Amino acid sequence: MRRGIPVVDADLIRRKLSRLNMYLDRLRPISDKSFKEYQEDFYIKSTAERLIQLLVECASDINNHVVVESGKRPPEDYTSSFVRAAEAGLISRDLAEKIKGAGGMRNIIVHEYMEIDDEKVYRILPLALKDFKEYLKQVSAFLDKT
Repeated sequence: MRRGIPVVDADLIRRKLSRLNMYLDRLRPISDKSFKEYQEDFYIKSTAERLIQLLVECASDINNHVVVESGKRPPEDYTSSFVRAAEAGLISRDLAEKIKGAGGMRNIIVHEYMEIDDEKVYRILPLALKDFKEYLKQVSAFLDKT
């Protein structure tokens, strides 16, 4: 750690940000579909669910890297990785509060803890686009400071 700023692998984070941006670009056209179109097309639904999973996992990888490099123990799960990222100064607390629920959604999608609620996934698409775009912006600003 240098002057209170964690020493991070900026190239690794930039590669992950690039991938995250690609996932957002691929999610955008799905969010433009009507709910009826979304619900009736298995491939569109599956793609949206997979992209949400990838967004969360990619962001969590970044979060975990920064948290660990700041000398703290790794987050216990996807949800807490966003809270801990805010504590490490990677993202704002406000954004962490908005985006942390994506970790739970990822777990539902991956583990099918319950039947996936198509309407719930569909409704979060515009929020995911907006919040993860802000995540990209804040992480990029963090990298500019390091």
